[in-house]
Amino acid sequence: MNTIEIIISILLNLLPIIILIIPLFFIWKKAIGKLYFRVFAGIIIFFLIYWVFPIIFQVSKTPDNLTVPPAERGNIPYGLAYLTAHFGSLITLFFSYPMITLPFIFFLAPFISILILWNKLRKEDDSVKTNLEQLSYEIKESPVESIKKELVRNNWSREKEIFKLMIVLLPISLYLLQVLFEITNLPTESITTGENALGWFLEILFVYLATFIFSIELLFSSQIALKGRYFGEKIREQTYKSLYTVGAPISILSILLFIVRNINSIDLLFTIFYFFAYFIMASFIFILFLDIFEPISIFIFYKIIDWWKNRGKRKINSSNFYYMLIFGLLGILAYLLLNIVFKNVIYSPFIVTPFSAEETAIFNAGKFISENPNFYTTMQFDVIIIYGILSTPVLLVIILTLFASYGLKYVGNIGLGLVTFLPFIVILSILIGNPSDYWLTGKTSITQIFGFNFFTLRTASIEATRSGLLWGLAAPYIYTRYIFNVIIWSLLIFYFKKSFRSTTIPLGEKTLNKIIFSNITDFLSYDTYIKNGPTFLISKERNVTIKDFEQERDEIKNIMKTLDEDKMLGDLMPKDETENKRFYFTIRYLYTNNLINIWKPELNFLFERVEKQGLYIIYDDGRGVFNYAFRSDNIQDPGLVSGMFSAITSFIKEMTKSAEALKKIDHGDITILIEYGNKIFGALFIKGVQSSEIRAPLKEFVQKFEERYKDILKDWSGALSHFKDEDNNKLVEEIFKED
Repeated sequence: MNTIEIIISILLNLLPIIILIIPLFFIWKKAIGKLYFRVFAGIIIFFLIYWVFPIIFQVSKTPDNLTVPPAERGNIPYGLAYLTAHFGSLITLFFSYPMITLPFIFFLAPFISILILWNKLRKEDDSVKTNLEQLSYEIKESPVESIKKELVRNNWSREKEIFKLMIVLLPISLYLLQVLFEITNLPTESITTGENALGWFLEILFVYLATFIFSIELLFSSQIALKGRYFGEKIREQTYKSLYTVGAPISILSILLFIVRNINSIDLLFTIFYFFAYFIMASFIFILFLDIFEPISIFIFYKIIDWWKNRGKRKINSSNFYYMLIFGLLGILAYLLLNIVFKNVIYSPFIVTPFSAEETAIFNAGKFISENPNFYTTMQFDVIIIYGILSTPVLLVIILTLFASYGLKYVGNIGLGLVTFLPFIVILSILIGNPSDYWLTGKTSITQIFGFNFFTLRTASIEATRSGLLWGLAAPYIYTRYIFNVIIWSLLIFYFKKSFRSTTIPLGEKTLNKIIFSNITDFLSYDTYIKNGPTFLISKERNVTIKDFEQERDEIKNIMKTLDEDKMLGDLMPKDETENKRFYFTIRYLYTNNLINIWKPELNFLFERVEKQGLYIIYDDGRGVFNYAFRSDNIQDPGLVSGMFSAITSFIKEMTKSAEALKKIDHGDITILIEYGNKIFGALFIKGVQSSEIRAPLKEFVQKFEERYKDILKDWSGALSHFKDEDNNKLVEEIFKED
C-alpha cells in the first residue's frame, strides 16, 4: 500500500466516527447533549479496542484478502454498504453493554447493599428491628430528574476514583481467572489460534467485580443514615482504602508473574495485554453510564428498605394483578411477531434461510482463523451479528419493558406487578435459548472494493469453551440478566414522566413522618379513592392563579383556596358517603382540567423533631465567615464560637492522632452538627436528636455557600463584607425549611 492508500483507508475507517460527532456540536449544552457525549465517548473507546487495538498484535500476520469479483472493484456503494454493516455490528455490540450488561450490575447491587446494611444494623446496640425503624435517607427528586441533574452537573471526580479502583483490582482478578482455567483444563491460547475462553469469561469477571464495587458505592451515594449518621461514607472509605492498600502491591506482583510465567510465549502475552485493554474499556463504559443508572438503583435500594421496614404493616392491593398477565401475554405475542419482521427485513435479504448450509458457510468464514473469507461473506457475517443482537436481547428487553411499564400503571403495587410479570420474562428467556460460545474481535484484512488496497479489520469470532466450574460461575449472569434488565428498564420508563414531592406529618410531639410521593398519571378509580384516598397528597398546579378558577362555583373556589398549601386527601374527604361521592367527582374535574395534582405515597420514614438554633460558617483556620439565627435569643457570639471550634478540633486531633474530622459535639441537651467543605465548615446548633433530615440541609448549605464564594474563599483576606448578602439568609430559609 502506498501513502495515499493508507491515508484514504484511515479516513474511510474513521468515516462513521466523523458522522457521529457532528450532532454533538449542536446539542452539547443541553442535557441530551451530555447524554449523547457519554454514548459517543463509549463508542469511541469501544471502537479503539474492537477495531483498532487488535492491529497492534497482528502487524506481523498476513492480512486476510477479502476478495471481490474484478467487475465489482471500485463499486463504492458496495464499499459504503460494507462500512455501514461493519460499523453497525460494532454499534449493536456496544449497545449490548448499556442495554444488557450494565442493568444487571445496577439491579443486583442494591440487594448486596441490603446484606451489608443488615450486617451493620445487627452490630449496633439496639435490635435490627429498632435500628431499621431509625433509618432515614435523602430523596428529593424522581430517578429521571436525578439523571438529568447529574448529566448537567458533569462532575467526574467520583467516577475517576471508581475507575482507578477497577484498574487496581484487574491484574489480581485476571491472574486468578487464568489459574482457574488451568485447574479446569480449559484453553487459554493466544487470540491468533482462534480459540480462547479467557476473553468470554473476562466479561463475566468484570460484571461481578463491578457489581461488588457499586454495592459499596451505593451505600455512600444513597445517603442512607442511622440516627442521623451517614455510615455509607465510612464503609466506602474503609473498603476502598483496604483494597488500595492490599490490591496495588498484589496487582503489581500479578503483572510480574504474568510476564515471568509467559516470557517464552509472546502470543499469550499479547493476548493478556488485549484483555487488559478490554477490561479497561468495560470499566470506562461502566463509569460513563454510572450517573444514568445510579438514580434508579438508589430508588430500588430505598424501595427494598421501605418494604423491609413495613412488611406485614401494609395490605397489598392485588385486585388489578391480572393486568400484568394480559400485558405479559401481549408481550410474548408482540416479540414473536416482531422477530418475524426482523427476520424478513434484516436477515432474509442477505441470508436465504436460517440454519441453512449458506448460513453455516458464513459463520465458518466469520471465524478468526478462516480460509480466504471473501468480501460478501464478511459483510453477511456483520449482518448476522446485527440481527442476532437486535432480534434477541435488545428486542426482547425493549418489548417486555414497554409492556411491563405500561401494565404497572394499572397495578396498585409495583412489586406485585413485577412478580406477576416475571414468568413471562423467564419463558421468553428459555425460548431464545443459551447464547453462542464465541468472542468477537477484529482481524486485519485487505479488500479492493474501493478500487485500491483498502486496509480494515473484519469482524471475527473466536470460539470459547464453557464447562465445569467456570460455567457454574457464569450461569447466574447468563440466566438472570434478561430478568434484571426488563425490571430496571421498566422502572425507568414507568417513572420517566413522574415528579416527586415530600411532606412531613407530625406523629405526636416529637416524632415526624416523612413521606415521599410521586404524581399519578391517571386519575384514581372510585374504589382506590375510597380505600387508599386518605394516604394520597393533593396540591394546586404550580402555574394556577385565581383567574383560572374565578368563574367556577363556590365549592371549587373553596377547595382551591384550601390548597394554597399541600393537603392530605384524607383531610379533605367528607365523612358523609353521598357528599364523599360528590367530592370525588369534583376532584376528578379539577384534575382533568389541570388545576390540581394528585400524589401517591412511594416511601416513608420516621425521625425526631429538632429545634434549630444557630448556623455558623467558619473558615478552615478558625475565622468566622457567616452566621444565622433561627431564633434571635439563641445566637452566640460568632467570634467565641469559631474560637471554640478551632481549639476543640486542634485538641482532639492532637490527643487522638486521628485523621477523621469531628462531625458532632454533644453537650447536655444541645447538639452541634458539623459538615465540611474545601475551605470552610458549617456548625449547626440544635436541641434534640440529629437525623439525616437536619444534617442533609447543613451539608447542602455548606456546598452551595462555598460554590457561591469559591473565588473569594480561595485566598480570603478576612473581610466579612463579601458575605453580608440578604441572599444568604434566603438560602438558609430555603434549604432548612420544613415540608
